Amino acid sequence: MHLKIDKNFRFFTYCLIILFLTSINNYNLYDKKIFYIDKVEVNGFSENKNILIKKEIKNILNKNIFFIEKNYFKDFYNRNDTKDLIIKKIYPNTLIINFIPAKPICIILLEDRKIILGDNGKTLNIEKIERKLPKVSGSKNFSDILKVINTLKLSKLDYNRIDEIVFFKSGRFNVNLENNISIKFPIKYTQDIINYSSNLLNDKKFINSKVIDLRLDNKIIKYE
Repeated sequence: MHLKIDKNFRFFTYCLIILFLTSINNYNLYDKKIFYIDKVEVNGFSENKNILIKKEIKNILNKNIFFIEKNYFKDFYNRNDTKDLIIKKIYPNTLIINFIPAKPICIILLEDRKIILGDNGKTLNIEKIERKLPKVSGSKNFSDILKVINTLKLSKLDYNRIDEIVFFKSGRFNVNLENNISIKFPIKYTQDIINYSSNLLNDKKFINSKVIDLRLDNKIIKYE
């Protein structure tokens, strides 16, 4: 979570407050509580959802803007539909909350149900998925799944071509591509190994291969 506050501006503002409070002629200004929050903006989700969240935090109104810290927004950061939060304080009395929504990255297939996993490592309640997502089977460990998917996304392998990721009890996984090509990765996989698999897919010697087995060190096994 990010809390963007200009420290220099805060110091300057504190100096102004001290000046106001020590001045006999400024009691009226103090009574108006100009540094108390009277406006909150919520952005990031749909208009209706932003309005609902705004209603949830209406108790933040009339609180001193200087004493609102990031811990106050812990519950919002922990929402399943949220990947991150950016809080902006616009002095003297406006608070802007920018949500970064979590995006779906895969569909986890369990025995009795399907789970949509977000890029924040949490389950998402989404009625309609706008794009094709890879299926995940063999594991319900969100942390392990997220780690593998993040590595795949950072690699040269085209994530959009992945049809299924299959996990095994040993800790390793296979990647099945949309053109019925399967890549078997070792337990100790790395981004370099995944990059290497992408290079093999573009190699003429493997153009007819339906299975590329990289489980053994320094050895490639292919099946056509």
